[in-house]
Amino acid sequence: MSGTIICYGDSNTYGYDPRSFAGGRYGKNIRWTGILEEGTDWNVKNHGVNGRCIPHTSSQIRFACEQAENWGEEEGPVWMAVMLGTNDLLQEPGFTARDAAMRMESFMRKLDGTEAVKRGNLRLWLLSPPCMKRGAWVEEERLCRESEKLGQEYRKAAERLGIKFTDTGKWEIPVLFDGVHFSEEGHRKFADRILEAVRRF
Repeated sequence: MSGTIICYGDSNTYGYDPRSFAGGRYGKNIRWTGILEEGTDWNVKNHGVNGRCIPHTSSQIRFACEQAENWGEEEGPVWMAVMLGTNDLLQEPGFTARDAAMRMESFMRKLDGTEAVKRGNLRLWLLSPPCMKRGAWVEEERLCRESEKLGQEYRKAAERLGIKFTDTGKWEIPVLFDGVHFSEEGHRKFADRILEAVRRF
């Protein structure tokens, strides 16, 4: 099978390299999305945005749903792989994995109601992000614990929605000094595991 995979995520999908203070980005051959495209016949589109949280305001959700409708016009099948939640934990004081899962379920339910999904050409794939580690951006142990819980909370949401789910939090993806962003090795390891999942489509 082949088609299009829309990778809708944050800086770890974008390929942000925190070693560059000017907001640098790994090369396409290093980013997991680029490696995935090299290893499959799928057309892989990187829609990662630095700092992106789970869309939750009316304008954010409306824009995302409009994008989804457009992606649904691609030659099918089209998978929209959504991997978000890390920034919600980092940016919202006291935010928990359950809070993130509730926000994610609400967002995915809106996507599930789009005409693109109803027609069957756009298929939703929810991924819980890899766990954060203690580092320059992650000074609280609480954040590590909550990121570790995202998988179980997202799984429940995916089951309620009846959509495909992958828990990448179990993959032990190597991150850099900030405790958040994938190292080059992390991108390779993540790509290898995603490739395994895609081959089972």
